[in-house]
Amino acid sequence: MRLNDLDLNKLHVFLAVAERGGISAAARTLGRTRSAVSQSVSALEGALGVALFDRVGKRMLLTRPGRRLHEQAREYQGGLQRVVDELSDGGGEVRGLVRIGLFLGFPRVRFAAFLTRFRARHPRASVRIVFAPQDDLERRLLANRLDYAFSFHTPESGGRLEATRLFEQKLVLVSGARFFRRGFDAAELPHVPVIDYYQSDPLIERWLAHHLGAGAPRPDVKIWAATTDMVLELVLDGAGVGVLPDSLVVPYVRRRRLRVLSTRRRELTDFIWLNEPRGAYRDATLTAFREAAVAEFR
Repeated sequence: MRLNDLDLNKLHVFLAVAERGGISAAARTLGRTRSAVSQSVSALEGALGVALFDRVGKRMLLTRPGRRLHEQAREYQGGLQRVVDELSDGGGEVRGLVRIGLFLGFPRVRFAAFLTRFRARHPRASVRIVFAPQDDLERRLLANRLDYAFSFHTPESGGRLEATRLFEQKLVLVSGARFFRRGFDAAELPHVPVIDYYQSDPLIERWLAHHLGAGAPRPDVKIWAATTDMVLELVLDGAGVGVLPDSLVVPYVRRRRLRVLSTRRRELTDFIWLNEPRGAYRDATLTAFREAAVAEFR
């Protein structure tokens, strides 16, 4: 039996009988006749093909299947009631879920600090985070499976998504003590293992083109690590060199665990964008989150 075939009115009557312990009490609560309540329970049992109650005198005691249905129905009803309460809250209270997408290379330490402050200010709000590549984040936004996405790129969706530029960050090539002991040397790079993010868009090639132009050597990428966290850990462990946001590596440079490999050119920079569906409905919670994010990161 499919859920769509189930009469939800009969399920409502079932809950009343289960919680009142009898037909008469449920009928008074629902404002129906005893016979109507009894027929509704019998019809639900017939549709499911199981007995939901043991009739003991005038009392209705839940059977094992009845207890299972009651538990699940109460959970469903409670969740639905919470959503209805949130939607009908005319005061615009900040509560409920915000669905966030983060590009896999996003600087998570800074975002975690922001979320901590947002939750402290709005304790009834909750946040669910998804880490995914850029194309996946766009698909989720267009399918209304995310409210916002933080990314290194503006969306390519024919105007159905809009982007707000948040901040600029420097991207630096870093190494531990094992490589480039005398500083960056382009001739040495082909013999040094490189840790990058995605084969579809190598960041090391962007870094080399920016610093060295058309004559840049071909890097030897040994690990495609996907996230900044993993690239950082691998570089710290001496597995190779990698390009990372400067804000992430500063503490390790100060402790001399990492070195920034510089050239005479200014550092490569990237922008962080807040992407969202164009013209989407924003309740008090989503509006508060957006305002806090723009104020924090812009």
